[in-house]
Amino acid sequence: IPAGHTFIEVETFVSTKGKDIAENLLKKAADRDPDAFDMYIYNDFFSYGVLDLVDKTLTTLHTKIKKKDWEDAYYLLEGLVIFVDFESVWTQCDDGDRVDITNKTIGAEAIAVFRGLDAEDCLTPQIFPSLETVLKKLFKFSEEMEGQGCDSMYGPLCKGIARRLFQGKTEDDFALELEQLQEWANGLDADEKKEVRAKIKKIADERAAAAASGKTIKPWYAQGKVYDEDDEDDDFKLSRVWKDYKEYLSGVPRMPLRGPAKWDISKWTAAERRLFEFAAMDRDTMDSGAMDDALEAIMRRRFS
Repeated sequence: IPAGHTFIEVETFVSTKGKDIAENLLKKAADRDPDAFDMYIYNDFFSYGVLDLVDKTLTTLHTKIKKKDWEDAYYLLEGLVIFVDFESVWTQCDDGDRVDITNKTIGAEAIAVFRGLDAEDCLTPQIFPSLETVLKKLFKFSEEMEGQGCDSMYGPLCKGIARRLFQGKTEDDFALELEQLQEWANGLDADEKKEVRAKIKKIADERAAAAASGKTIKPWYAQGKVYDEDDEDDDFKLSRVWKDYKEYLSGVPRMPLRGPAKWDISKWTAAERRLFEFAAMDRDTMDSGAMDDALEAIMRRRFS
């Protein structure tokens, strides 16, 4: 395994820098989840709390892009991509237009980073060994967002980049990837090690069976359509997308609609939390709409 890199899942090979960024975001997200505090504040509090983290990360990434700090921009993008892969609750909030423009901004910033690195001949797995993971997760995320009705043209472009960079991979390259997986698995605890080794064996067996029958397993980037890397679609122009994104954000609430003006519930005082704790809910002090919402949240929490 290259120095400064690891796996977080069998199919997720990442830099430790990107992993640290993602883990930090996931921790912050957990502190914005009312269920974790046995509380109900209002529908979509958690979704918008996580969306606020995405907004802040996109703003920091935009600054890195403007400064052409491509290395830091790459790791920040990687961390964001891992984060939205693990925590997608923000995509379910009730403001579909905001979800759409945020998705476009993720895509436009990703393309800006890749094009910036490519212009300096740095868009290579030799320099960024986790590059295929980042491209693949962006493509998969774009498909998910497309399924929600969001324009996600950046996905096929990411796949096009991957096809150019990785289409020459050999059986030796795939064998090395399995060796790296085994190396990672060796450091896991007994139960997890057993599960991961079973997954690795399945991958190896599938490749061996394909080879024995004279077939080739097509990698993800070799399937389906791709977009030209030099495509100048408006959704790929960061200046335009960023302007639309900031204009949209200027017209929507950015702080919680109820409770203190901060998303991080761990920073609320005990008195501030008490008003929204499940135990404090009283049918006599809540209007019928709020009571219905609260009961719905309780049922979701208990049976999810």
